[in-house]
Amino acid sequence: MSLYLNVIGTAFFVFPILAFIFTIPYLIFQYKTFGAIPLLRSAILYSFILYCLTAYFLVILPLPSRESVAAMTSARYNLVPGSGLISFWRNNHLSFRDIDSYIRLFFSPAMREILFNVCMLFPLGVYLRYYFKCKMGLTVLLGFLMSLFFELTQLSGLYGIYPRPYRLFDVTDLLDNTFGAWLGYLCTPIFCFFLPSREELDMRAYQKGQKVPFLRRVFAAVIDWLALIVFYVAIESVGTEVFPVLRQMQWLKPIIMSCSVLVYFGFFQWLCRGYTAGKLFLHLRLVDRLGGRPKLWACCARYALLYGLVLPAPYYAMSFLDAASFLDSGSLEIAGTAFLSALFAGVGCVFCAETVAKLLGSENEYLYGKITSTRIISTIKIPEFAAAFESNVSENSNNGSES
Repeated sequence: MSLYLNVIGTAFFVFPILAFIFTIPYLIFQYKTFGAIPLLRSAILYSFILYCLTAYFLVILPLPSRESVAAMTSARYNLVPGSGLISFWRNNHLSFRDIDSYIRLFFSPAMREILFNVCMLFPLGVYLRYYFKCKMGLTVLLGFLMSLFFELTQLSGLYGIYPRPYRLFDVTDLLDNTFGAWLGYLCTPIFCFFLPSREELDMRAYQKGQKVPFLRRVFAAVIDWLALIVFYVAIESVGTEVFPVLRQMQWLKPIIMSCSVLVYFGFFQWLCRGYTAGKLFLHLRLVDRLGGRPKLWACCARYALLYGLVLPAPYYAMSFLDAASFLDSGSLEIAGTAFLSALFAGVGCVFCAETVAKLLGSENEYLYGKITSTRIISTIKIPEFAAAFESNVSENSNNGSES
């Protein structure tokens, strides 16, 4: 038992690393599909990843040395189902008519191994039925394939790392694991009765997706800036090829970059009716105050304020503060410089306060959006099945309240 606990502890130790690698693709997929990250749905999915990792570690750990594996002379595989129980029955001279024989058989190492194999894929059956909505036949097939993957991993000596298998390929394990997945499928209602259905989870996700959380905007901005960098590099490459003298004019690069930002976020976004690459991918759209296509000047002004004033505001504040240190104390210039430094610091503080409010769930638009009469909306559409499920739930609740 201590060996199993050590392996499970190793899985819990490795899980945060795997979860970190998985998180960014998962967040992008969830925002693209549903427009939101429901906590319960994420907890179920991450628990499934932890379960798969634990089951895999139980199959391969602890890892022996290559020398000890090379010296092994035991059998590599067993193709006789139930051979462990049969061997225990025969070697201990048990009788079908003796109740003590069944008790000894139940507490035998062979029976413990069977129970362990059944329990190992029992959660898989629960996950497949509850979360992935698999039918019984598909659940049994996937349970068998997962068990076969584990057994082939053992038979291959951990994919050829070891000179021979260090654990037995046993057809009994295949049957036990598959039975465990099937049993988990049957027992799912017992273990998941207190959880909302998958349809309800999807409905909640789509409902949350009608809002625009801060992280969704950030991921859209990251995608946009990747596209913008490609756009800028293409312009610079073509420009220097056509006009080689531009290679000597390094001072032009910031100007070209600023113009690229205005062209991409201003003209292109207006031309595409409020969409950019990032917004289109994550189902977002820039609209005017009435929800229509934004004006060209509004698109340009919004992102000129954001990237030219709001985000660099702390840099401007520090620059003016640094410049004030070189001026004579008491002069009018130092007062004006200090005022500008405080003004830009205030702009940065307002933006930070708005961002904190966004993280806490506020739906208010940023100040630069209010100035330009623009806002970002979600274009996620609730599918028909989710809308039908929502209407059924509301009808049932209304009927219950009337009764």
